[in-house]
Amino acid sequence: MATKKQEIVVAPIQIATMELGIRGDTPLLMERFSDAARQLLLQQVTGKGKEKRKNRDMNQEVKDKIHLTANGKPGFPAAAFKRAMVEASVYVANMDKKRAKGSFYILGNILPIRSKKMVVNKALGRDSGINHAPREIWRPEFQGWSAKLLLRYNASQITPEAIVELAKLAGFHIGVGGWRPQCSGSYGMFSVA
Repeated sequence: MATKKQEIVVAPIQIATMELGIRGDTPLLMERFSDAARQLLLQQVTGKGKEKRKNRDMNQEVKDKIHLTANGKPGFPAAAFKRAMVEASVYVANMDKKRAKGSFYILGNILPIRSKKMVVNKALGRDSGINHAPREIWRPEFQGWSAKLLLRYNASQITPEAIVELAKLAGFHIGVGGWRPQCSGSYGMFSVA
């Protein structure tokens, strides 16, 4: 008995790209985990961090919290924008997080941001230790900021209009950076430019 050969036609994935301008509606607070903090954590884990703490250099702490692009300019992780857009998918009808997560990608690692000015945001926080002692927290605050996102997406799964809708909802409901709406704050809110 001869088997009949059947030809299988596989439709190509419809990959497209688009650029999306983002404009900050509220200031952006950066909270990059500095290399010095990573080193201190590593020393504590390995048992080598028993020496006395040095006095804090608050201005250096602010500089260390700024995300930098490959050419040394201020930037912000592309992953933060993607995460915000995926989280916002719960506000879109017929969209779930899994589909949103796999339907588009934001190209790049640290995306350049432009801002009108950077100031130091000074706040009072608490240590995570047993007594929760109060401490000063200084962070870089970027005012009048904007960024450009370059996206690749599967056009058979998501439309450019749906991507823009996700970005709009993410900017309002989720935000990026420190004290964003997702974390009970109002910083890092954005809209589509």
